[in-house]
Amino acid sequence: MPRRSSKFYMDDIEEAQVCFTKSQVTATWSAKDKPRLSILQVAEKAGLEPAFGCRSAICGSCEVKLLKGQVYGPEGDYPQGILICHSYPATREIEIEL
Repeated sequence: MPRRSSKFYMDDIEEAQVCFTKSQVTATWSAKDKPRLSILQVAEKAGLEPAFGCRSAICGSCEVKLLKGQVYGPEGDYPQGILICHSYPATREIEIEL
């Protein structure tokens, strides 16, 4: 089951493939980007327009379902939910229901 990671460190991976399943878009996240991009920012950079409100992981409007892989960041209210405005890949491949 996909989950939020607590046993990995941010520097464990240099690059990750982020697959947005509903949109059928795959984008690359890179640890070399300064500042590091959140999954929300990766989605926007790929031309997607995900819902968000505060970009501070407070309002919960950016919550999506993590289908595969692990991320660093806050969990949402729903099973497998993550707040993409403050989430970053923890594995080389993740799938997001977006």
